[in-house]
Amino acid sequence: MKNIIKILFSAVIALSIIGCTKETEAAKDNRIATPEFTLSVHENSITVVWEAVEGAAYYEVGLTPGSIEKTDMTIHRFDNLDYGVTYVVKLQAIAADAAKSSKVGEKSITIGERIAPAYREFIPRFGAAAQAISNNGRWVVGGFDRKGFVLDLNNDKMVEFETAEFYDVADDGTAVGSNHAVNPDGDAAILIGDTMVDIDISNIAVNAGMSCATGITPDGEFIVGWFWEYDESCYYAQRFGSVIPFYYDVITGIVAVPELGDRIYNEAGATAIKAVAPDRTMLGYEQSMGIHSIIWADEYTPYEYVHFEYDSNYNPLFSLGDTQNLFTQSGRYIYGKAIDYTSGQVELPAAYDRNTDTLHTFTGGAVTAMSDDGIVFINDAPFYIGTTSYVVDITKGEPYVNVPLEEWVFDVHDIDIAAFDPMCDEDKDNNILLEGAITIGTSANGRIIVGIENTQMGYINYVIDLDGETGR
Repeated sequence: MKNIIKILFSAVIALSIIGCTKETEAAKDNRIATPEFTLSVHENSITVVWEAVEGAAYYEVGLTPGSIEKTDMTIHRFDNLDYGVTYVVKLQAIAADAAKSSKVGEKSITIGERIAPAYREFIPRFGAAAQAISNNGRWVVGGFDRKGFVLDLNNDKMVEFETAEFYDVADDGTAVGSNHAVNPDGDAAILIGDTMVDIDISNIAVNAGMSCATGITPDGEFIVGWFWEYDESCYYAQRFGSVIPFYYDVITGIVAVPELGDRIYNEAGATAIKAVAPDRTMLGYEQSMGIHSIIWADEYTPYEYVHFEYDSNYNPLFSLGDTQNLFTQSGRYIYGKAIDYTSGQVELPAAYDRNTDTLHTFTGGAVTAMSDDGIVFINDAPFYIGTTSYVVDITKGEPYVNVPLEEWVFDVHDIDIAAFDPMCDEDKDNNILLEGAITIGTSANGRIIVGIENTQMGYINYVIDLDGETGR
């Protein structure tokens, strides 16, 4: 009898299980279809495309790692993703009755290592122009009329600032410049995260009306700049003039004025630091009888003139000197302008090799950028519309040949920029690289080049990657 009861009880359980299974399968059958979708990758974006599903009120599409987003479209793109990462894309059709929503479809896709396009353009909303590129070629900073930007080339992400300008950037993206948020004339500042932090110069200035940080070492540990001292009784103003150089050791927190050099002229006009090399060698200029480039071997050594010729009465004859002269990435070359005083202060594009104590001069307006491998970028009249840019390779020796920039890009390096911007077609008369390009800087390896195109509509910032893709 007990066995019969057990058999009957087992049968009831089995029927119950069968009934539940059929009910569950029926519920599943009532679901709307799972969307069939395809994936594609373009640079660091993933595009998901699917066919509309009957009965779907909307769709939920998401990434792992990442978040889920709702959409009533049948296409969705995820931007600014990380390179070298495998993502799982999930897609579900959601019905008005949630119980009838589809299963979640999943597919994996990998964003490979980034290969930058050969040519890119960036147009900041506030009209700022590029000023510098980091040695590793990842960061570009700019500024114009109290506005600026920091651009991450690895991710094509630009952050703009309405009250700050930037003049140099370290390899980790730490940027320096001037903060105009409080003082309209600007205070020397360093960008930490997304916040401008003023550099405290109160221990060296009495009444600084304005100040600016102009250079930073690639490791981000040493910053240079200048400030305008309004109080003539200031100790440093009496020694250096109204414009005074300073340095900031980020590790020790020391803000100080470097040593005064053996000045040829007694009058104190202005002395500023414009740039700093990786080994903390500082480059600046003395402005008294003319403008003369000066260099500090370190923060404790008096400055010396870089290349300055004068007669027995100390009248200047020839000098490497300009307020915009800069170092190449390692500090080997100083480039910009030299002045021939014997011919009525004629300005010449120039580059000085510190290793060989050789001064190279060229034709044109000024050297606006240079790489350590001896590639010189010259512009006829910097920052004016309608200028012509040239490239000179000094390793080929004299006589130096000025190769037009567009020829150097199109022919020497065989980059078809027109594939990226029709306005860069070498066959067009209004080719922007021919009409208004100004090269601003290069990466340490000389392969990434940053410049600006000064157009009637404002500045267009461009990046040429000699190792990048030549077509989209």
